[in-house]
Amino acid sequence: MRWIPSCIILSGLLIGIAACDRPVNTDDSRTREEKTDQAARQAGEDAYKAAAKAKELARQAAEGLKKAGKEAHDGWEDAKHSDPDPDVQRTHEKER
Repeated sequence: MRWIPSCIILSGLLIGIAACDRPVNTDDSRTREEKTDQAARQAGEDAYKAAAKAKELARQAAEGLKKAGKEAHDGWEDAKHSDPDPDVQRTHEKER
């Protein structure tokens, strides 16, 4: 019964040594890491530029929407005060 846990531990150690014993070329891994870093940096720069552009476009859209809302409100007020239809005038007088 003692040999089963020992076999399990020994087989785990052998697998671990075999997995860690593979040859690694440090130049290839360093080059791969540099390329990954450059790609990540470029992606970050592109994302920043896209976010800045989206922010500017959103600001412009908000300004346009605010201007359109003001124009619609002014038109509404002009129409309310200069409406030639007498029924509409009576309706406005009843509301007051």
